[in-house]
Amino acid sequence: MRQAVVLRKLEETQERLERARHELVVLDEQFAALDDAAEELRIRNLVSETPLSSHDYGEMRRAADVLGKARDAVRALLTELLAAREELLSHVEAAQ
Repeated sequence: MRQAVVLRKLEETQERLERARHELVVLDEQFAALDDAAEELRIRNLVSETPLSSHDYGEMRRAADVLGKARDAVRALLTELLAAREELLSHVEAAQ
């Protein structure tokens, strides 16, 4: 692969890594807030045992689970991007 192409791809990968890391920080914060809210609703549900409290807890738990899956997807993307960056860096080192 030509050096200029490798360097361009390396730069693009680094930019994607930075965006994904930022996104992960935001998702971690949002997940923590939703998970805390779901736990509070779970406790309220245990105390009140009403259909409405059970519904509210279920909705919040599902929202937290969806956000957790999105967070896991970003973590997987980070792993892929780190591997891609390492491969590109090896190409750069081999060309020198």
